[in-house]
Amino acid sequence: MKFSIIIATRNAEARLRRCLNSVFSQDYRNYEIVVQDCASEDGTPAILEEFKDRINLRSEKDSGVYDAWNKALDRAQGDWAIFLGADDCFAAGDVLMQAHARLVRLPERTDFAYGSLLTGRDTRVGGIIDRSEAEVYRIFLSAIGFPFPATFTRLATLKKYAFDTSYRIAGDFDMAARAVERDNIARLPLTVAYMEDGGLSTNKKLYHLSLSERVRVIRTHILPKAAMLLETHLEYLGKEAMPGCPDSV
Repeated sequence: MKFSIIIATRNAEARLRRCLNSVFSQDYRNYEIVVQDCASEDGTPAILEEFKDRINLRSEKDSGVYDAWNKALDRAQGDWAIFLGADDCFAAGDVLMQAHARLVRLPERTDFAYGSLLTGRDTRVGGIIDRSEAEVYRIFLSAIGFPFPATFTRLATLKKYAFDTSYRIAGDFDMAARAVERDNIARLPLTVAYMEDGGLSTNKKLYHLSLSERVRVIRTHILPKAAMLLETHLEYLGKEAMPGCPDSV
């Protein structure tokens, strides 16, 4: 099994080295790092040049993060992909090893497998996003249910659906909303990544844009699936209430 770690960069010198080193330190070695750089003008190109023999790099202008991710997907060749922001990093050196041990046991119909996501500022952990399957399906009714930087997605699924570049903030929600089904999400009992707070989705100045984009996704893709999402939420809620019932793989 090969992992594709996809990183979009734009003037990201502040924490890019930390992000890359968290990948280089992984015990599991069958991975590729696909970096799509938006012609950065700070120290980012120098850092990427330093690691050019260890990454699949392309630098060119793009129209936003979803355009950059699509460009990276065109070059990716793994089985499962994960998207790390340049400010993000893997939570530990054995994340890919642990993920591999669990992903190989999943049925072919599973498209998304998510773990826990640490959040904070300046590498200081301030919180954790750790959702059950029931929570994921419920939250899909209003926003993306799983924590995207801690979610592995089958590359074939990503290439099938891709990202709609007309979105600035909710493109990941849109892609997931189009792909989510009753039985294609799995929870991984491990902490996958750390995400630095302060991204586009949490920018207060972009609140109205974020809200309007989410409403667009809900109207277009979530409402037709609302009954399925709610029924699946209730099914998982029932399983979680049963003593001894496993809630993860």
